[in-house]
Amino acid sequence: MSDVGDPARPGPARPTRRWWLLLALILAVGLGVRLWYLFAYLHPAQVIGDPLYYHQAANLFARGHGWPDPYELKINHRYVADAQHPPLTSALLALPSLVGLTTFLEHQIFECLLGTLAVFFVALTGRRAAGPVAGLVAGAIAAVYPGMWINDPLVMSETTGILACSVLLWLAYRYWERRGYLDAALLGVAAAAAALARAELLLLTLFLVTPLILLARPRAQAGGRLASWRRAVALLVTAGAACVLTIAPWAIYNLARFHQPEYLSTGLGTTLAVTTCDETYSGPALGFWDFDCVLAIPNPPTERSDRDVFYRKVAYSYLGKHERELPKVALARIGRTWGLFHPFQQIRLDTIEQRPIRVSQVGLGSLWVLMAASAAGAVVLRRRRALLLPLVALPGALTVASTMVYGTSRFRAVAEPAVVLLAAVAFTAIRGRFVPRGRHSGPRRPVIPLARPELAPSGETVAPPHPGELTVPLRAGPPGPTVGAGSGPPTTPTGLGPAADGGGPP
Repeated sequence: MSDVGDPARPGPARPTRRWWLLLALILAVGLGVRLWYLFAYLHPAQVIGDPLYYHQAANLFARGHGWPDPYELKINHRYVADAQHPPLTSALLALPSLVGLTTFLEHQIFECLLGTLAVFFVALTGRRAAGPVAGLVAGAIAAVYPGMWINDPLVMSETTGILACSVLLWLAYRYWERRGYLDAALLGVAAAAAALARAELLLLTLFLVTPLILLARPRAQAGGRLASWRRAVALLVTAGAACVLTIAPWAIYNLARFHQPEYLSTGLGTTLAVTTCDETYSGPALGFWDFDCVLAIPNPPTERSDRDVFYRKVAYSYLGKHERELPKVALARIGRTWGLFHPFQQIRLDTIEQRPIRVSQVGLGSLWVLMAASAAGAVVLRRRRALLLPLVALPGALTVASTMVYGTSRFRAVAEPAVVLLAAVAFTAIRGRFVPRGRHSGPRRPVIPLARPELAPSGETVAPPHPGELTVPLRAGPPGPTVGAGSGPPTTPTGLGPAADGGGPP
């Protein structure tokens, strides 16, 4: 199975019809798994907590009521402006609400469709990062792995976060191949979308977008090194401007309706209040959250931005008195997020958010397997000198965010696409060790090389050859043949590095 395209041109070749048919089958399986989980475990559902917030906020927004606190409106019948959560999840749920699909079940099904769309982008990213087979393997894992779908019928922001991060990863590899201003702008928009899904994902502008653009700086360009840096800075400014412009409407809306400056969310104070207390700094809830902590804080303001500032001050005061405990708490939070600290207790705690214990147990076992495979996949990509940054930046940013708030299984969700992709690289490499090379049909789609392709005298783009290959240098005029290390007829040089549809490192 292979992609077919111009072998002399860098970048991904066009997928074959067979590849698309297999991907369509994988997407059908992924949607089927999500709908089975919905109707087997979560229907009818008790609509409380965050799912109630997202569901009601979507319907209110669709009816033209702006963005109030749904709890206050439902319980106390008063309109209180709110931004407890960033808007993207409820804004997307408002799409079916606009056409009359307003029930919680209909929103659950829509979230399953969004989760299936994330599988599509995971497969596309895998194809760009490591070849067509790796793309299908990544898509297949994403279709059935519980970590990718356990949140979908719950109607939580994790589904939107997974989708936004999957698109961001795909655009990151697309940018690496093209490196144009439009590609930089799309990268900035995707980073903004991730932040509008979950506010802490704004860290991806620092962990992924900025280093990727600087790393992609051309090594040789007319005008010398200074011109190369100028272009990199211009691309970075383009991405930043696109990110700011995407977030700006929501931020301006918030600045106009709150007492205190609020840009993405008014939820940080409340989050810190339930996670910064004696109960979460020691004992069974170490590294987790406890709602009794916020209830113990007297006289919070009603206005949401004032309340956010009030709770933040209380939390910062507690932090200042317990600085020595921060390393212990941070490690516990990371461990809870990645299923390494009291994992079975965490599964029981996750039932607060209506996650079935049996499904969580399967997800935990699958996570451990994929984490081991993803470590191997990172080694494979490193040995191939392929682009690895996006797949490690996403888990890195998520881990840092977790240390700042609290640890829980659902925080890991937005990093699951990177775990799946790295594991798919490892599984594809293992396949390549046991499947004879002669069984691969058609030309193979190479990985994206870490090195920036250089220009030959003729103007044709050529990257450094794969280690172990002997190539004839490309001269001006008609391209010459490539002499491989083995026997066989000469071929036109692709100059794109090692094949990734099963062949391991040399």
